[in-house]
Order: sequence, then C-alpha cells, then structure tokens
Amino acid sequence: MRYVLPSLAASVLFGPFNVSAIAQWKNLTDAQRMDLVGTVKSVSLISTRTDVAWQQPGGPSLVFPALCSECEFDPDGNQIKSGQTLDGSFRGEFTRLVRDANGRVTEHFIEDASTGEMIRHELVGPYGKTEESSYSHGVLQSRVSCNYDQFGHLVARLTLDSDGNQKALTIVHASQDGNDTEEWDWGEDGQVTLHFRQTFDPKTKVEHFTAFNPFGGVNLTWTLIGGELISFWEPPDARSQFGDNFSEDVGNDTFENYDCHGDGTCTLSHIHYVYLDAKRRNPLSVEWRDEAGNLRVASYYKYDIDVYGNWTNRKIRVWSASLGENKLYEIDSRSITYW
Repeated sequence: MRYVLPSLAASVLFGPFNVSAIAQWKNLTDAQRMDLVGTVKSVSLISTRTDVAWQQPGGPSLVFPALCSECEFDPDGNQIKSGQTLDGSFRGEFTRLVRDANGRVTEHFIEDASTGEMIRHELVGPYGKTEESSYSHGVLQSRVSCNYDQFGHLVARLTLDSDGNQKALTIVHASQDGNDTEEWDWGEDGQVTLHFRQTFDPKTKVEHFTAFNPFGGVNLTWTLIGGELISFWEPPDARSQFGDNFSEDVGNDTFENYDCHGDGTCTLSHIHYVYLDAKRRNPLSVEWRDEAGNLRVASYYKYDIDVYGNWTNRKIRVWSASLGENKLYEIDSRSITYW
C-alpha cells in the first residue's frame, strides 16, 4: 500500500510508519535497523549543520539523519545504551536484557541514565515486541500491545492509557508475503473515532484511502488504479491535512509523490534514489523532479567507509533553484568500535 504522509513532514522518510513494515524488521538486530553492519560495540557521532538555508517539499526525505548519536550494543546486536553527552553528562537510556534458558531475549528494562528510574518495560516474542509499558517516576502512563499473525506480520497495535482506556488502535490485514490489503486506524476514543481506512486489492491493483473527522464524516478520499491516481476529493476550503500527500513506489528506486489540494488538483513529482551499495543502506544522491522532469531539489552524499562497511565520515550537499549550486549542508563524523 502507499506511503501516506503528513503534508508538512520533511524530517522522516515516509511519515507515519506503516505497521506491517515493522514486521519486515523482525529478522534484523537493533544494530542492523540502524544500518550498521558487523559486530558493532559502540557508536559515537559528531554532527555539524551549516547555515545553508534549504528546505525540501513535504514527502519522502532527501536528507537522512544519522540514527545513533551515542549507542552501545551487546555482541548479539541488541541495543543497551542510547542517548548523547551534553555538558559532560550522558543523557539517555540504558537497557537491561532478560533472556530465557535458550538465550533468547524476552524482556527489556529501559532506565533513565540520569535518574536510574525505569521508564519502559517491554516484552519480546519471536516476531518482535509484544507489549510496552511506559512509566514516569514509577507511575504507569500508557501501555501498548502488539499482535502478529502466523507469518510474523504485525496485524494489530493497541494503545491504552494508565486507566486501561483505549487511546489508539491499528488493525492490518496482510497477505502471506506481507503485503497489506487493508488497514484501519482509530485515534482518540478509538472505539468510536475512525481515523482512516485504506484498502488494496492485489488482483485489480485498486486502492482506496479515506480519512474521517471526529464525527465520522469524510475528510478526504482518493483512489489509485495500478499506481495511477484516478480520483481525489477533500472539502474545497480544507487546510493541508493527513492523506493529501502520499507516495507510490514505482520501482527502480523511484517514488511518485502526489501533493493534492481542495480544488481536486494534484501535483505529481518524482523522487529517484541512487545508493552506495546493493542493499540500499547509504544513499549517494536523491533528486526530486517535477512532472516535466525539471530538478526541484536534491541531496548528494560522500562517505568514508571503514573495513566493515560502515561510514565513519559523511558530507551532505544540497541543491535547489534558489541556491543555484550544490552547497555543504551537514558533516557527520562517527567513531565505531567492534566486538
């Protein structure tokens, strides 16, 4: 199914995380989820942003943040430390792992590095996290539970407040190969307030998306057939809202992005990625072009790679018509130790 984006999101790759995508990570370690390879023990990052004024449109990201500022991992790739050092003091989290008789991790106890208080407790099953309880000064704040199908795909995510009242619920129907065919999302007062519904028929390639307001009325709806937008509707006076910006993976590391408006018109653009390696771990360039093929904005990466295949230094340059040339946007240097 499509990647639906908040219209103003520019700091993450695809906006709200499609819950079935989480299941695709089930065979990866924490270190691998951060695009690290090898038996990484620790990472320490220094990141410097220049004063270049550059902003991309809402949609798939052109600048990828470094995912780990100051992290540590056990020999199996489980994260046991996360945060950063400010004014000489580490601020972040420590994770204590509990294993069963076979050595499989079954629980995470996450503590605040400054106070030593437990802030989260997580239960872990064969396909991933099954329950997460969040605390503040020892008092339960919320609880999240996750259910998986027999193939390991995440099919339900329920969020409760401290009194057990439902805050949010997402239900996904997925095929055996992990492709979503239907997704329902409830927000606050989840029993009565449907946030959106999205369906996809893999045979006909027909996809529908509908977003609802708190009173059950339709806020927005669109239909794609074979990846082509057939219809779009939202109230003429509607402000930019969830669902009016979405991206379609058309293959060959290319996405088509639709930015739609209350008058029924949609602006189509194309985002093409070139990667350093076949596993698409590190981008070399990301170019965002309009429907006519004119370059609108772009980012370009240069790396120093260590013998394990992880970058230790990268420079990100950006381009836009207003800049007129590629300019240095960010410099990231990181020290990596290995087991």
